Amino acid sequence: MPRDELIDALRGFALFGILAVNIQCFVTGLGAPSLGFLDAHSSLADHCTVLLSALLLEFKFYPLFCFCFGYGFAVQTRRWVARGEPAGPRFGRRMNAMLLMGMLHGVLLWFGDILARYAIAGYLLRRYTGNGPRRLLDAAKFWFIAALVLMVFFVAVTAAGSSTEVSADALASQQSLQAEGVRVFAAYSQGSYLDATIQRANDFVVVTLGFILLVPQIMLIFLLGALAAQLGLLRNPGRHRQFWERMLRLGLWVGIPVNVVYAMQQWQASQHPWTTSNSVTTMMAGDLAPILSVAFIAAFALYGGDGLGKRLVQLLAPAGRLALTLYVSQSVAMALLLNGFGFGLGATSSPSELFAIATGIYALQIAASHAMQRLGIAGPLELLWRRYTYSSHSKDTQRA
Repeated sequence: MPRDELIDALRGFALFGILAVNIQCFVTGLGAPSLGFLDAHSSLADHCTVLLSALLLEFKFYPLFCFCFGYGFAVQTRRWVARGEPAGPRFGRRMNAMLLMGMLHGVLLWFGDILARYAIAGYLLRRYTGNGPRRLLDAAKFWFIAALVLMVFFVAVTAAGSSTEVSADALASQQSLQAEGVRVFAAYSQGSYLDATIQRANDFVVVTLGFILLVPQIMLIFLLGALAAQLGLLRNPGRHRQFWERMLRLGLWVGIPVNVVYAMQQWQASQHPWTTSNSVTTMMAGDLAPILSVAFIAAFALYGGDGLGKRLVQLLAPAGRLALTLYVSQSVAMALLLNGFGFGLGATSSPSELFAIATGIYALQIAASHAMQRLGIAGPLELLWRRYTYSSHSKDTQRA
């Protein structure tokens, strides 16, 4: 198997899960249920879409991107160090470009952008340039403890503030949230590009500021990806079969029960969007939902080397090599199809219809990625990113 084909396939796989979840809230903005609305007119397909998206997709695919990001960090910096190039400044420049692209993407196309957020965490990751497996493992332990402490703190705060009373203030708050949700939905699904951009910029700032609370979790996954690269866990998965079998069992035994609970909560939230309140169970299920990602990675490692698994890897890998270009192009497609300044399909599409649209977009991207690979065409955003990263090579060399 080519050296990085498995990690490319994971990126390509993650692109579908990210798109299928993002499209459900592309025109509803913040505050509304992330997987859409269900009412008396919703079909069985709509209910199944919300349940299965919560069970298998939501919060399971951004960890795959994080893991691949950390893996790529280790591979790139190791190559730079081996060639005697300044790995720290080079990676910092790479993050500068990623932050700029993310900010433009977040304001102009999709408020849920992950590029800017990964770049912010990437500045912290830069301090681990050149670190070996032992130091990466020590750093991962630190960030695991930080993430655990933060989760326990917010669970305690939620438990202390939870109440079953329906007060007049609570009802007024729900009505206010509903009115705001209607206004935001109208801005995205029926408004002009300027209307949508003003709302999008506001939502992007809120999402990015809230990301600070996720930094420990993101750093942990980054470092685990880097550690996997240094130990060759995916480059030679057959040598680590026992490890990956344990990871598969962990991901399934813990991830499935947790995500069944989470799926039921999200299903209820989609039916009662303005009355469902946060609870300790809701928060814990959401925090633990990404554990199922471990099973996805382990399954690729165990079964991606032959038979049907190998064919799946070969199908997805070209898309993974164009992940940056395809991720942004997904937002372009969603904006043109769903927003009011485009075809406006977001105003009337149900969850199942949105899922079908996402599947169609992804199928076209898979076909395009294979065509570009056959023609030897690189992704335009990947080219720009690489060119900016290496544009100051001589300056960085002199500085080093």
